[in-house]
Amino acid sequence: MTNISGEMGYRFQPYVGISINGTYNDLRLPQPWGNTNLWLLGPRLDVTVTNKIFFTAFAQYNEQIDNLNINARFQWRFQPASDIFIVYTDNYLPNSLNVQNRALLVKVTYWWNL
Repeated sequence: MTNISGEMGYRFQPYVGISINGTYNDLRLPQPWGNTNLWLLGPRLDVTVTNKIFFTAFAQYNEQIDNLNINARFQWRFQPASDIFIVYTDNYLPNSLNVQNRALLVKVTYWWNL
């Protein structure tokens, strides 16, 4: 098995970060499985709007499960260690861009100091 992975990124201080990561796997398995080459690729964007509001978006292509995922997350830190997250995610078949599933999620974390 050969595994090669890497990430490249740049931060435009103090507000924006962009990056791309990739992983390549060359699997050599005994029969009946055989040999397989797999890619996992993904660009990412991080935006710091203020010291309490953040936005992150990324896409990821996974060759192993033939999936393209797009994910966007809004985060509001309304007090220390207490956040509200709103996340939207979409999963597609990459060749036809047919939607496999999508979701809109809300998560609230609250630091209860007793």
